[in-house]
Amino acid sequence: MFDLVILVGGKGKRLGKITMKTPKPLIKINNNNFLDILLSKLIKYNFKKIFLLCSYKKEKFFNIYHKKKIHHSKIICINEGEPKDTGGALYKVKDKIKGSFFLLNGDSFLNLDLNLLSRNIQNDVVGTMAITNNYDYKKNTKMNNLELSNSGLVRYSKKKTKLMNAGIYFFKKNVFKYIKNEKISLENDILDKLISKNKLKGVYSKKKFIDIGTPKNLRYIKDNPYLFSPKTVFLDRDGVINKLNSNRYVENFNQFRFLPGVKKGIKFLNKQNFLVIIITNQACVGKSIISEKKLNDIHDKMKKALHLSNKSFINDIFYSPYYKFSKNKKYRLLQFDRKPNPGMLLKAIKKWNLNKKDTFFIGDSVSDYNAAKKIGLKFYYKKTTSLYKQLKIILNK
Repeated sequence: MFDLVILVGGKGKRLGKITMKTPKPLIKINNNNFLDILLSKLIKYNFKKIFLLCSYKKEKFFNIYHKKKIHHSKIICINEGEPKDTGGALYKVKDKIKGSFFLLNGDSFLNLDLNLLSRNIQNDVVGTMAITNNYDYKKNTKMNNLELSNSGLVRYSKKKTKLMNAGIYFFKKNVFKYIKNEKISLENDILDKLISKNKLKGVYSKKKFIDIGTPKNLRYIKDNPYLFSPKTVFLDRDGVINKLNSNRYVENFNQFRFLPGVKKGIKFLNKQNFLVIIITNQACVGKSIISEKKLNDIHDKMKKALHLSNKSFINDIFYSPYYKFSKNKKYRLLQFDRKPNPGMLLKAIKKWNLNKKDTFFIGDSVSDYNAAKKIGLKFYYKKTTSLYKQLKIILNK
């Protein structure tokens, strides 16, 4: 797993009074910090650590994010100290990052598959950067008028082009040879030097780019809070993913039997860029039939079996161990999570910044249906046909 570094230290002067008390990444978009929306798009890559390089109003970032775990990643806030611009700030993570890493700006986003950046890096280059169309940033003077050579190297064009830097990078560890503990610009100093030495490759994307640093762009993202929200399918587990056990509960992975078309169906969703999230009641934990550790072991082996079969994957699993007569007090809490209540669905929607209009739920019980109905989520009962065939029918409607 790679690490991720996010630059969140800027003052956001172009936004005037808006950023006098609130740093740009913490501006509210539909009651969520912009940074939370950004993170909801990034956690699927399962970064080992996410470093936030903080300067302006740094205490706000530390209070909200420092040492917080989100999905499978741990967030570490780094105090930049005296502002050293976008290049010098990176010096602070020089000894904390052991290998290649991703770097992003905390106030902009391009809906790009980050794997394209890491796949395109070669032995003779230091890094890869995302390049996009410049339709709305005419006054942008940092790394504009770009072009890509036949071999994919980033160059400045002698003629005016519509291509610009999108602020997303993948760097090898040796990029720190170009970074000093002083005030320097990533764009004007470090990247300029890498381009002149033919050490920087580019990946072009025509997808939507947004920078919230101007009043116009901020209004746009506030009017379109789900601009980057992924299409998502919620799946119940028992009866949809695996065959129902005779005694109702799967107590170990040896009892786990994938239903027809599940592996192919999940792979199909992966290829269609859907998030796949399991929503499952597991009162067997509250009843002390199996431990929470054992349940997670079953899920880990389930995910491993999917990967070994066809490299398909599940993005997240929400389970409710609630049982009202549990001997363990903590499993008598959070009744709202247990279907037919929609607690797990609401948690998933918040965590991944989902748009319900682009989301549906497949389950096999009335409790699944009722949970979806309570929040206005589209629902389908699991058919006796294979999951793959059912998904093909649903998505072709």
